Amino acid sequence: MTAHGLDDDARDALVVDLEALVDGLEGVAHIYQPRATLPALLAARAATDGTTPPPPPRIELCDDATVALTIATEADSVSPEVAHRVHDALLARLQEAGVPVTRIDVRIARVD
Repeated sequence: MTAHGLDDDARDALVVDLEALVDGLEGVAHIYQPRATLPALLAARAATDGTTPPPPPRIELCDDATVALTIATEADSVSPEVAHRVHDALLARLQEAGVPVTRIDVRIARVD
């Protein structure tokens, strides 16, 4: 059993919810795939067609109850403040959902 106690479908649904939450936060310009910054940056700039498979989740909810994501921040924002805002929002949402979390890893790839 995983530390977060979710099956694959529940985890996928939660990740979609978390992505929407982070996308709506002030100062966040973009979310990239965790730990794959260069490929994610390139994929984000590429045009997709009807045969392109859906992208992998941009927020990783790991089996050991850690969460990882990489963001770009808006140019007029203070990146550390945005990272803290993302961390706090994710922590609150996961606590609301009753999902245990041991660490939230917010990385900043670039400033737009």
